[in-house]
Formats: sequence, C-alpha cells, structure tokens
Amino acid sequence: MKSFVRWGTTLGLATATLLAPVSIISTPVLALSEAEVIKKLNDTPCFLITNNRGLPLTRRLPGKDGKKGAPFTQVFMNGREAQAFMEQLRKQKTQDPKMAAMIKELRVTAVGLGDIYKKFRENAKDPNSLKFAFQPGQEEVKGAIALLKQQGRKVEKFFSVPLFMISAEGKGYVSVKRKSDNKEIIPLYFSKKDAQGLLQRVKKQYPKAKVEVGDIDGVIAVLRKKNDKWLNNVVLVAPSDSLQYINQLQRSNSAQPPKPKR
Repeated sequence: MKSFVRWGTTLGLATATLLAPVSIISTPVLALSEAEVIKKLNDTPCFLITNNRGLPLTRRLPGKDGKKGAPFTQVFMNGREAQAFMEQLRKQKTQDPKMAAMIKELRVTAVGLGDIYKKFRENAKDPNSLKFAFQPGQEEVKGAIALLKQQGRKVEKFFSVPLFMISAEGKGYVSVKRKSDNKEIIPLYFSKKDAQGLLQRVKKQYPKAKVEVGDIDGVIAVLRKKNDKWLNNVVLVAPSDSLQYINQLQRSNSAQPPKPKR
C-alpha cells in the first residue's frame, strides 16, 4: 500500500513514552536478508488444515483445457476460522471410505508465517508446485475496510492480510519499549482490537493518534527492499486471540490418549 511505502521514506517515529519524536533515519544500511524477514514473520502463527502427519489438505486449481492445475492449500490467519472450516468438512458425507478416513484425521496445525513465506518463495518458480491461498480473519478484513472508509478511501474489498499500526499527529508511527529486553520497537498488529489497545494507551499523550491500515504484502516488500535502519525495529504482533487458540490446541492435544502402536 502507498501509505506503508510513504511511511518507510518520509515519516519519523513517535514514542509512546513521551520521549522526543525520533527523526528520520537516513543512514543507508542493507535491507533485511531473507533469513531476517523469515524470522520476523515467524513471530506470527498461521493455521493449516492437515492430516495427523502434518501434511496439508490440498485442492487443485482449475487448469487449462480441462487439465488439473497446481495444488493449493488454505492458510488461515484465524485459528477459530480454520477450526470452523475443518468442522464443515467433517460434516460432509461421502461413500468413499478412503475419503471418510482422511476427513476423520483432519486437524488444525499452527505453523510460523515465516515458514509459509519461505515455502512460497521456494515454490514461486515452479508452476506445478504447492500454492498458498491466504485467508485473513474476517473480522480483521471488515475492520480494515471500515477504517479505510472512515479515512475517506473508497474500498469494498481487501485483497491481502491487513495490518494495523498507530500513527501520532503526523509525527510518525508509535514505538514502544518491549518489556523482555527494553528495546524500542514499532508494533504492527494483525488484530485491530490489539492495535486499539495501544491506541488507548497513547491517546493521553497524542489525542489525535489513530489506527492506520497496511497489509502484509506491502510490509514484506518494504522489509526486503528498503535500506532504512529503523526497519530492524519493526515487530509483527501476533493476534492475542491466535495465541489463546494455540494454548487451547496444546491443551486439547495433551489431553488425548496416545494412539496404540501397530
């Protein structure tokens, strides 16, 4: 998105701790390496429908001349929506015993977004390799569209995974100190609700602060191509709901009795 590209070239940063606004960092450095991008992305979980061996459920894209196209799998950003999709599949009746057994084994598996991105990059050159269809959380998409409309944008659909960041009175984007290491970070939220939590914290210092909308494709492009030192401070913040869902998955898996050995 243009707004995120503009952020990476013309805006400074505002701090949530009432320090003076940080000026634009103009010292050129190398853009983030692929390994660094993957590491940043892996802080965020996404969810696949897999069998009990971790192999993703796939379908085929329509090909040319009636031929089957490349396989693709859905990547859910919201674990509960992945769960709902899986349960709908389980309700489907089939006379094929192999298909019925396969559906019965389906489960939701959490993986790092960076691992999906890495595989996506590896498969990009092969038209017949596995493709990934991202399914952003529906509430986040609705929230992104609503915010964009409030800001005067004419938009009816959102074709990427939305991200939410806090801007402060034209001074840049809000940074905060991370509790674990006291490092200054610039949080980009996958959850509008989580972003609004930070917005409420900074409103006293910056009454005109607001949530702005970006997207994951624009963020990745900036991380890979821009030579700005402060990009090292960008942190993708996983939705609190996703982390709660992963805890629920772990409790559920640990409560299941071990399968008998064959």
